[in-house]
Amino acid sequence: MPPLGLASLAAMAEQRGFRTKILDFHYYHGDFRRDLRRWNPRIIGIGGTTPTRKESFYIARMAKEVLPNIPVVYGGVHATFTAEDTLRHIPAIDYVVQGEGEYPFAALCEKFVGAVDVDLRAEHGIAFRTEKGIRCNAPKRIHDLDALPMPARYLFEHPYNLKIDFLGFEADFLMTSRGCPVMCTFCSASRMFPGGVRLRSIALIKAELDSMLARKTIRALKIFDSTFTANREHVLAFCAMIKPYRLLWECEIRVDTVDRELLLMMKLAGCFYVDIGMETSNERLLKSIAKNITVAQAEHVMRWCRELGIRTKVFFIFGHYGETRRECNNDIAYIRRHRHDIDVFANSVGIRVYPGTSLEKRIRSSGMFAKDFSWALFVPPKRNLLLMEMGDVPILEQEQLSIFRLVWISLRLDFQLTNLSPEYLLRFVSNMFRSVFRSIVRPLRSVRHAAQRRMQEALQRPS
Repeated sequence: MPPLGLASLAAMAEQRGFRTKILDFHYYHGDFRRDLRRWNPRIIGIGGTTPTRKESFYIARMAKEVLPNIPVVYGGVHATFTAEDTLRHIPAIDYVVQGEGEYPFAALCEKFVGAVDVDLRAEHGIAFRTEKGIRCNAPKRIHDLDALPMPARYLFEHPYNLKIDFLGFEADFLMTSRGCPVMCTFCSASRMFPGGVRLRSIALIKAELDSMLARKTIRALKIFDSTFTANREHVLAFCAMIKPYRLLWECEIRVDTVDRELLLMMKLAGCFYVDIGMETSNERLLKSIAKNITVAQAEHVMRWCRELGIRTKVFFIFGHYGETRRECNNDIAYIRRHRHDIDVFANSVGIRVYPGTSLEKRIRSSGMFAKDFSWALFVPPKRNLLLMEMGDVPILEQEQLSIFRLVWISLRLDFQLTNLSPEYLLRFVSNMFRSVFRSIVRPLRSVRHAAQRRMQEALQRPS
């Protein structure tokens, strides 16, 4: 997906008079050190997630090698919940932005680029080192999303040729809200965007859509809200706005926030595909993970979607905290019974542990993480590769559900043809290439750059 978060930060910085540049390492393949010298930025911001944090740290180190006096800022979901740990172990990172980053990053730009006397101790959402240790200022919720400028999509230097699933139409991403109404134990969205769901006005959404359509031709949208249907009036207003555009669109819903009437209105406005987080067919586990839905609710919604011709993607996770082998087998049987009723099963075998989640807190308190556990230094066991986890993310191992038993569950799902979707295969290939890059290409590139630096230093020495 396009880095809309970086585009939003860039838009806020440009609104305050600063020139910005967005570099997306999915597409950029230049010589970063050489280009960094040429661009000569006054501040460098790096975004990232938990699976990509090591790449973010690597970029920070390269930036410090080239421009040692330029402040390096790290932000995003992972940074928000690991600020102190990151600053303690990654000296190349000077500041960490926690929570929604538009205003904190703009304040850092004012201080280091605009030469404004900004007291960082009074700025919300910024963590940094002091003589007395690491200071973490609590993030502040942005109440009015309409106060933010539209994401600066014009800064994207590479085309994002997104395709909508099933039809292959040209598509683009759009966000109409921030936040989630519930706090599932394995997800940090509700803590990253606290205080429930906040909505953007329909007028601003329409303006952004018009701006997108002025730049490119698309036939579909992927709405990237955590829960698009959290507010019924917002959904109805969006449907009324989007209908004349004759665009197809996909969104993520909760089964306790929709009924047949609302789904029909969405269908008539172009919705052809919904994502549903069911996670398990076990009522006990649904309560345990704080999903706050029932199996009956999910089945009603899936039946209505079939009747209305709306395609469905349903998410299942195997390996919840306290889940038994029998409960896993029951979910496998449930999927087998419903594999002709649901278009895509998005199965995740082995629950991943992310910072900021109540699952992480529970694991720490239970002693399953070492007392000196560090997200910055964590190196996963090689057996994680058996579940295609190449992102240095811990997988919850339990006595009753070891990695090897989870692998067996994954194989069973493969054999009953619920995992072998195009998305699954694409992720497998992508992860394999990424693993090769991390283990072979990057070290070789580092050796080459080190050799080049030694040669340059030798040439610069007086004879």
